[in-house]
Amino acid sequence: MRVFTASGLEGSTLCFRKFLGAIDTYHADVGVLLGDLTGRKIVSVIKKGSSSWEVPLDGKVHEIDSPAALAEVTAQIEDHGDYWLEQTPDEYEHLRSNPTLVELYFKSLVRERIQEWLALADDRLSAGGPPVFIAPGSGDWRIIDELFEHGGRLLPCDDRIVDVDGYQLVTSSSSGPTEWELAREMDDHDLHKKLLELCSGVDDPDFAIFNLQADSKAAQRIVKRFQPVVRVRGSLTGNGGGVSKAGRTLELSPRSAMVEDAAPALFGVLLKLENGEVQDYLFTEA
Repeated sequence: MRVFTASGLEGSTLCFRKFLGAIDTYHADVGVLLGDLTGRKIVSVIKKGSSSWEVPLDGKVHEIDSPAALAEVTAQIEDHGDYWLEQTPDEYEHLRSNPTLVELYFKSLVRERIQEWLALADDRLSAGGPPVFIAPGSGDWRIIDELFEHGGRLLPCDDRIVDVDGYQLVTSSSSGPTEWELAREMDDHDLHKKLLELCSGVDDPDFAIFNLQADSKAAQRIVKRFQPVVRVRGSLTGNGGGVSKAGRTLELSPRSAMVEDAAPALFGVLLKLENGEVQDYLFTEA
């Protein structure tokens, strides 16, 4: 079985399109998209006239003088994982002074982007093709979870065990304590209890893939106890990807995007499994 797993899209529509295409490119028998899925900021598109706008972006104010030019700029914003919001100058100033209102708009734009992705997946993925699963990341707002439960071609896998071609995928977006106060973090005791209950449903660890992104003592204890054939961890900053062993378990961490990267890129890992053993793996970039 060939499993293609990618993570860390952080709102990039371009990278989401690349993920959908990679399922065929790598001849995967199953695809898995893990978090973080959502972007980190809103870019204001300030309407100055009937066909003119100002866009404060990357420390500069870009003057836009046609709908075609605006479409090009907003597409670039979406490809880089950010969200854009058209506003009048008065609306722009009002929003700047109301953080609560910014969060409301932010959540609305996050949901809208995920809904667009789900529709795109329904269009691009064939009914008879390989199953493709999706799970949020520990930093993703919970407002997107309900969208995945009715996501069509993209199948939810967070906090559950799914059976694929004789293997079991065990996925959880929960995290231990962090300095960032993530939406899905909890103390290590509660996390261990949750993961223990989840992983106790595994039939045979030789045929289990753990998608536990949390870098926590609780997750380490769970891997040590159950010893799945492979664990996919969260993205790793730096060149290439990360490889380690935890007992017999092979742990793989795809590379994450870095600030100096020139363009949005999809990082993942292609895994080949046979008879409960890892035959090969390849870190990918597209």
